[in-house]
Amino acid sequence: MRLLLQHRILLGYIILIAVISSMAATMLHERGRVHKIEEEITEIREANKTINAAHRHITILATLGESAITWDEEDFQKYQLRRQKVDSLLQILQRDYSEFISFNQIDTFRVLLANKEEHLFHTMKIHQWQDSLLLEQLPAVTEQATSFRTVTRKKKGIAGFFGAKETVQVPMQSNPLHALNRQLISRQQQISENTDSLRVQNKELNSKLSALLQVLDEQSQTAFQNKEQHIKVSYERSAVIVTILIISAIILLMVSYWIIQRDIRAKERAKREQEELINKLHRSLNENDALLDARRQTLQTIIHELRSPLTAICGNIELIATDSNSEERIRHVQIIQFSAGRMSSMLGDLMNYFRLDNGKEQVCPKPFRLKCITNTLGREFLPLMEKKNLAFNIDACENEVVIGDKNMILRIGSNLLSNAVKFTERGNITLKTAYSNGVFTLEVSDTGCGITEQQREKIFNPFERLTNAATQDGFGLGLPIVKELVTLMEGKVHVESMTGSGSRFTVCVPLSKAEERLVEEDDILNDFKNLQDTSVLILDNDPVQLTMTRDILVRYGIGCDTCRNVDELLNMMRERKYDLLITDMKMPDMNGYEVLELLRSSDIGNSRTIPIAVSTALDKSSEKELLSKGFCGCLFKPFSAKELLETISHSTAHKNKTQKQEINLSPLLAYGDNAGTLERLITETEKEMEEVREAYEKKDMAGLDNMIHHLRSSWMLINADYPLRELYDLIHQPQYESEELDEKVQAVLNNGDCIIRIARKTKEGLWEK
Repeated sequence: MRLLLQHRILLGYIILIAVISSMAATMLHERGRVHKIEEEITEIREANKTINAAHRHITILATLGESAITWDEEDFQKYQLRRQKVDSLLQILQRDYSEFISFNQIDTFRVLLANKEEHLFHTMKIHQWQDSLLLEQLPAVTEQATSFRTVTRKKKGIAGFFGAKETVQVPMQSNPLHALNRQLISRQQQISENTDSLRVQNKELNSKLSALLQVLDEQSQTAFQNKEQHIKVSYERSAVIVTILIISAIILLMVSYWIIQRDIRAKERAKREQEELINKLHRSLNENDALLDARRQTLQTIIHELRSPLTAICGNIELIATDSNSEERIRHVQIIQFSAGRMSSMLGDLMNYFRLDNGKEQVCPKPFRLKCITNTLGREFLPLMEKKNLAFNIDACENEVVIGDKNMILRIGSNLLSNAVKFTERGNITLKTAYSNGVFTLEVSDTGCGITEQQREKIFNPFERLTNAATQDGFGLGLPIVKELVTLMEGKVHVESMTGSGSRFTVCVPLSKAEERLVEEDDILNDFKNLQDTSVLILDNDPVQLTMTRDILVRYGIGCDTCRNVDELLNMMRERKYDLLITDMKMPDMNGYEVLELLRSSDIGNSRTIPIAVSTALDKSSEKELLSKGFCGCLFKPFSAKELLETISHSTAHKNKTQKQEINLSPLLAYGDNAGTLERLITETEKEMEEVREAYEKKDMAGLDNMIHHLRSSWMLINADYPLRELYDLIHQPQYESEELDEKVQAVLNNGDCIIRIARKTKEGLWEK
């Protein structure tokens, strides 16, 4: 179903709205994704910020841990607070940024920081203990080591030998100092060991922290890079989607625009065509109105012109019935004859014009002498000129022998001279002919009333009667017939006239000399030469049509009889056998169908087998129906001589031959049971015709060929094999027309029906005997 332009535009808008909605939905979706990406970026930045803060605090912790030997409780508390802050940051990382940093790694990192804090605390405590030892015990030991005691002892030397004693200041013993020294050394060794242990542990802890920090940095960087790559891919995909949607929208808009423009152009074109069609219809209506007006005018003209002679005929018939005077009755009869002649002349003009208008008239070129034109027209119109006291001047050309249609030229001259006589009251009429360079010129001039320039444009229109022709007989067809005849002969007609000064009509037609075309003197006669031994019977109630048809056939040497009713037809067919019957379709007592049925059901002469053609005024669309009813040909009125001869030739092409081949059943009836033989012939022929019909309908050429061979021997015996030979020759040709096959098969079937009818009639005759 074809969509209207409005529907297509609506569909285009719906598609466009759908695309825009898709773009809006995609944009909203992409906006959400971008918002999500921005949140992820913010999250990454926050994570990065937190990691950097943790890293910074860890670095500060590491820096503070380097001076742990000098710490006091306040320094340790500061370290502890900073370590707790780092622990809080790590917990935040562990809780909020688990996709960047592993949970276990954060736990490990926290444990390591706690262990390091503990080691640093021990280190601080050891160094504090060592310092307290030095501060508390070293002064006492030093004081003890530097103090003296008074001791009485034997003097050294001789005095001492004699037991002399002396009091001296003796330093205190150094044992406490040595003990302290040993203790300090032991403590120092212990501190060194603890310090070494702490250093090793701190180093190991620092390396683990460093490694862990590096891993955390790498993981966070990897996560950041993945996120950034994901964000980049998302941006690119969003850009691609938006680009595709925009391009699709543009393409759809262009396609929609193209479709709409195409439909608009198509609609405009259709509108123009519709307007042209409407204008054409208006013109046609105007022409039809003009034709109807012309038809009404024509009918009025015909009725008006025929009414006068009909009135004269009817009136004089009544007068004949009541008038007893023989002379008066003779006068009435002469008036009737004159009126009938007028009617016949007008009807002849009508028939001639309609034949010309329908293209049924053809040029029949034959050699003739140009002198015949002026001589014939002079003899015909001289009495009319003398009757009206008009001078008739004839200027004839040289007596050349030319090839042309003499009758058409005479009809042209006769119509021109007839008009000149009608419209010339006094003065002279001149007929002039000339022949030069293969062109024959016929000129008729008069000193009549003449015509105006406006009237000159109308005089060649059929049934156009000027004001000065109102009192003249005729339908106004003389000059239109002249124009049609001249056009048919490929010539030209020219008129010169002035009101009150007369008119001059000049006709020029090409005619070749006889020596140039001696071979083509009578083409139609040569084409239908084989019809000269053909006899034709014509049935028509119209005497004019009968006369015209008979004259054409007689002209070409074809035997022709005519009849005007069915009684005359049957009487003529009883007297002789005709090769063809041409019947009119519409007649008062019986139409063409009824004539066909009557003859086929009768046994008068060759009524059952004679080819019957029909002459009708119907159009050619009825030809198929007429042929299907049993007519062998159709003539459509008005018909030309060539059409008539072609119909006769076609109708008698094979029928003539089959008719001359009379079916004779006597060889079958020479011996035996004649009634049984005839019954078998009827039964077998009906069966065989049905087989022929079935093979033809199935287009089984092999089957048709077998039936021909089967029938030929028996049909040859009764002299009925001609249609079989025709069909056999046709189907064995390389190519043939289907219409020709139809015709040949139908001829065989018709011949079979004829055999059956003859057999039944013969059988009925046996029963009567």
